[in-house]
Amino acid sequence: MGGGYGGSQAGSEYSRHIGRGPKGYTRSDDRIKEDICDRLTDDASIDASEIEVKVSNAEVTLTGTVDSREAKHRAEDCAETIPGVKNVQNNLRVQDKASSMSESSSSGTFGGKSSKTGSSGTSTT
Repeated sequence: MGGGYGGSQAGSEYSRHIGRGPKGYTRSDDRIKEDICDRLTDDASIDASEIEVKVSNAEVTLTGTVDSREAKHRAEDCAETIPGVKNVQNNLRVQDKASSMSESSSSGTFGGKSSKTGSSGTSTT
């Protein structure tokens, strides 16, 4: 039963070659980037809104911030599973939401014109 066309023996023979394209074929950087972005978007455990994906010569660089170490590693795993990726450079930084909210509120207080005027004296510009 298992030795004919379409039998289990033939199926196992083909399964050894899954993932190999034609001779000389490489996926384009744009296609790899598109697939990574789709995978990050579809993964419910990652908020990818602050992740930037760059692909050059099939080498992926992830930059930006995520809210946990798990999300950082999960994003790298997502990128590594895309066909054609040769290497993933994970430059993501973990930043919890509480500290990012306090930084944005403090930058409004100290980054304004009044703090510059106070530190530089009474200059007329």
